[in-house]
Amino acid sequence: MTNKKFISLIVISILLAVSAAVSINMNTQNYNFQDRGEVFLKGFTQNINNVNRISIESFDNTIDLVKKDNSYISESGYPLKKGMWENLITSLSLLRIEEKKTEDPERHDDLNLKSPELNQSEDESEGYATKITLKKNDGTVYSSILFGKTDPSVGGLSGGQFARMNGINQSYLLKGAIRMPGSKSDWFESLLFTIKNENFEKVSLLKNNKVFEIKNIKNSLKITYPQIVGFKADQEKLSDVRDVIESFYFYDVKKSLDSYPDNLPTLSYVTKDGMILSISSVSPETKGESWVIIKAQSNNSNSKKLAEEIRNKTSGFQFLANINTSNILRWETADLKTQKVKN
Repeated sequence: MTNKKFISLIVISILLAVSAAVSINMNTQNYNFQDRGEVFLKGFTQNINNVNRISIESFDNTIDLVKKDNSYISESGYPLKKGMWENLITSLSLLRIEEKKTEDPERHDDLNLKSPELNQSEDESEGYATKITLKKNDGTVYSSILFGKTDPSVGGLSGGQFARMNGINQSYLLKGAIRMPGSKSDWFESLLFTIKNENFEKVSLLKNNKVFEIKNIKNSLKITYPQIVGFKADQEKLSDVRDVIESFYFYDVKKSLDSYPDNLPTLSYVTKDGMILSISSVSPETKGESWVIIKAQSNNSNSKKLAEEIRNKTSGFQFLANINTSNILRWETADLKTQKVKN
């Protein structure tokens, strides 16, 4: 065989190999895009009336929405923020397949498509999906979907998102995305009330007995109980106690119990316009954030309406308070004392 013929054979072989590779690549691309535009949750719109419960589970929180009449509320019965469940239902119904992606479970980590059920560590959140489970009226699962990373390169207002059905390795890039609240409290109107500092008159911390009392005297905070000779209060801590009611947000909510023990640690506030507002810890022995119940009453026309609004928001529920409020409910008189700075 001459060199010329040999070279020709090599060239032909290369061309055939390239042609085969292109053909395989085109077939793969065709396969990946063959479902483009199809509805991801087939039949969801037609069956939404049969979905009685929606469970949303992520790395650090879980919330269950249950159907009530023609809307959804939280499992606790507390109303959701306006538009929350409607936006979720609409987003789910609009999801369309853009492209098939990996079915290799080893690569799910890269797309944040690992099931949150597999997470055994409270400190590790990388790679885990948000799982949305739709349940029918009879309690059976209609669909369970894992949602991962978003992809803004996909066209449309919402961009795209990686997803797969729970228990199935095949993943997809979808057109559309499910925007989950950053925390559980974001599902609710979590600001319960606001009391301006200038309206603060006094507050007492009550346990079995009165622990301390702080009053606003000529716009200055003073400890009026107990009277201890030589006791110097830390003004910043006095302000911390007053500021609990300045803007009260909750982190979580659940139904209150039928009854509670007597003498719960309670911050009892009195405002200048005559409202009495109490915040009681129902989990005083627990470290970290505490669950609290809230009561408000007033016979004063200047604060009667606000007291009623607070009762309407809080009656029948207990709320997870922030760490600052939770710690104050555990304080004793000595915790108000100015700490000496060591040289």
